[in-house]
Amino acid sequence: MKKPYLLLVISLLTATILCVFGQGIAYFLSDHVVDTYPIYYLTGLTILGWILYLLSFIMFLMFRIVFKIKDSNYIQYQGFIMIGFISAPFAVSWSFFVVAMWWG
Repeated sequence: MKKPYLLLVISLLTATILCVFGQGIAYFLSDHVVDTYPIYYLTGLTILGWILYLLSFIMFLMFRIVFKIKDSNYIQYQGFIMIGFISAPFAVSWSFFVVAMWWG
């Protein structure tokens, strides 16, 4: 059962990166992918980060409650998962603040 928890950790890390470093990623995408206003990239990246956090929470509930998965592999990832869920409100708040400032 390593793969589901690894997927959960990757989802949390990706969501955190998108929410915290979304502004820099938006500038990079604007310069190197399609030349458009970075605010559109930032908004899309922020929404994607929020969706990944929500899906991570749903996956966590499915693994632990619905499917009643209890194995030793969970202990290996428990620290990463807890850090992810603790950092999620701060990352989401930060990304909301940045997007709100950009939109004016």
